[in-house]
Amino acid sequence: MKLMKNNKQVGGLQTFILGIVSVAVVLAVGLIVLAELQAVADDGVAGATVAGNATGDIITKLTTVPTWIGIIIVVALAFIVLGFFYTKQ
Repeated sequence: MKLMKNNKQVGGLQTFILGIVSVAVVLAVGLIVLAELQAVADDGVAGATVAGNATGDIITKLTTVPTWIGIIIVVALAFIVLGFFYTKQ
């Protein structure tokens, strides 16, 4: 079992995956809450309110986060793979 010699890398990968999943869950819940807040702000008045517009702007800006999460995942996995081959010797 020479491949599992370095358990730090396996533990690091598990920690990384757990962190990404946690960020994704928090982001999803946050977007759901913001969408509900926007619906409540817009229902109170015949037209869109300032609060509803501001909440919509926040939702629009937060929807760009998954793109960055994907880039972070690719870079981190590249570092993990390179680290595995670097310490293999």
